[in-house]
Amino acid sequence: MSVVSIPRRVEPRAPRPRTRPAARPETRRRPLHEAVAPRRSSVTTTLRRTSSLRKSSFVVVFALTLSIMGSMVVANRQVQLHSLQNQLLQAQSTYAEQVGSLTDLSAPSQVATKAGALHLVYPVAVTQVLSTPLDKPLPLPMFLGYAPVTSRANR
Repeated sequence: MSVVSIPRRVEPRAPRPRTRPAARPETRRRPLHEAVAPRRSSVTTTLRRTSSLRKSSFVVVFALTLSIMGSMVVANRQVQLHSLQNQLLQAQSTYAEQVGSLTDLSAPSQVATKAGALHLVYPVAVTQVLSTPLDKPLPLPMFLGYAPVTSRANR
């Protein structure tokens, strides 16, 4: 068999007679899906009838309403931030007062005063006491009320 084939002449066939299929009885089946009702023509015609000026004014009014609502939300948040800032400043001032009162207690002058009262440091000034002779016994103390007094030296 060769690779090249010569075309053959083909005789046309006689057309077959056409037969109609058997007619089906006219029984209507229920549709599987209920069709959605078409849009009323009155709605679509009303939108078409309105002028472009009216449509654009509606869009502008809607945009302004959204803008005003956004501004109100922002203003509300700013008021909340302001109240939080006031609370923070109040808490900081209270803290500063407490720290100030505690640092006043631990100031060097306060510490030195309390230490001097407890005799923990050398005195700042020395008080001179009158001198008494050591060979003479001290007199007995004088009491205002009645109490038997005996000398410690003569017991």
